[in-house]
Order: sequence, then structure tokens, then C-alpha cells
Amino acid sequence: MAFCVYFFIFGHTNFMRNLLFIACTLFLLVTGTATASAAQHCDVQKGDSMWLIAKRYIVLFRDVLNLNKHFKNPHMIHPNDEVHLPDGSTGESTEDAGAGDSAPEESNGHTESSQAVEILNLVNQERSKNGLQPLTLSEKLTSIANTQAQDMASKNYFSHTSPTYGSPFDMLKRFGVSYSYAGENIAAGQRSATEVMNAWMNSSGHRANILNANYTQLGVGYTQGGSYGTEWVQLFIRP
Repeated sequence: MAFCVYFFIFGHTNFMRNLLFIACTLFLLVTGTATASAAQHCDVQKGDSMWLIAKRYIVLFRDVLNLNKHFKNPHMIHPNDEVHLPDGSTGESTEDAGAGDSAPEESNGHTESSQAVEILNLVNQERSKNGLQPLTLSEKLTSIANTQAQDMASKNYFSHTSPTYGSPFDMLKRFGVSYSYAGENIAAGQRSATEVMNAWMNSSGHRANILNANYTQLGVGYTQGGSYGTEWVQLFIRP
């Protein structure tokens, strides 16, 4: 916090009073500049999304969304747009999250991306057992799935139909995703990727989505919070 203390001493000349005023003014300007520089941001690069930026700067995806509500559609950002970042962002990193890093107790920027990679691997293991082609992880679908997971957590509901975005198919349309086949799995309360996959595979409807031969792409949403503690979303499509 910038502040300045004036000392009034009888007998000071006008010159001394002016000198004190100038010194305090310079102090405020310097302190104000330092404070303003603490606000961090990055310029959007070609192919960027909010999710990819959060992964690159090692911050939570939901924190990036919360700081950038000035975007009418956070999934439609363009090169040279300015995206605000949380204080303390560590800067760009080329390190990728390990697939085995799945503990939901983590509270760092790797958690969401590592959960997505681990669930993709588990899904493809199940598909391989059943003679099906593997799915590829879609960054855009993952961004949408994360938005759905965070919406459930922040508004404390558990449903395929969001009071904010509507059905999964409404969300796909809203965020510009075209598809010939689409489906969604959701879950809440599970503590790891393995635990939620076991729950989905033991439910006939969810299992059918995971083993649907029509799908080619997967998006994975994960967040902590809400009345269940964790929220999980799988979003499947075939373009």
C-alpha cells in the first residue's frame, strides 16, 4: 500500500516544503508503478485456449476463467487478446503433467491436465480390451467439459442440464463444436481418475458411452469444490 508521511516543522522554508512534497510525490509514483506491475497477463497466441494458457502458466483453469469474465465467450479468444493471470504465475513451462499424477488433493495447475490425460489412458485401455479404436484428447472439448464441471461445483447441482449453458448438445453448439455423434458422462465425489472410471464402467449407460465405436474424440473436465468435493465430466464426439 502506497503512503506518504508529511512532517511539518515550524521554520521550514518554502523551498524545504516543496522539496518534501516532490519527494513524497516521487515515492507515490514509484510505489504505484511497482504495485500495478504485479497484475500479470499474457497475449493470446495462435491456437491458444484458456485451458491451454492455464496449463502453460501452471495455474488453475478455473482461476483463469474467473479473472477473464470480460470475455463474452471464454472459449472464443483470438491472437493478441490479453488474458489476465493470477498473481504468482510462474511463467511459461514446457513440462507436461505425468499420467500417474492423479491425487485430487493437489492444488496446482497440473491437476486438471493430468486428470484428463489419465482418464484418456484409462478409457483407451477399456476400448482396447473391446477391440475399439482409441480416442484422442481434444483441447477444445476438455475446455468445455471443465466449464461444465466448474458450473456444477459453483452452483451446487449435479445434472447433464446446466442452468447456465443448457444440455451438453446446447454447450457444443454454443461453443462452436460440430458433431455427428455426441455424448456425456458426469460423476461427483470420486477421489481419483481410477475411482471415477470404475464407477462409470460399473454403470451400463456410462459404460456404453465409453465403449461407443462411433466416438473419436474425448474431452475431460475435473474440478474440486461444490457439495460433492469433486466434479467430473467426459464429453465424447465424432466430428
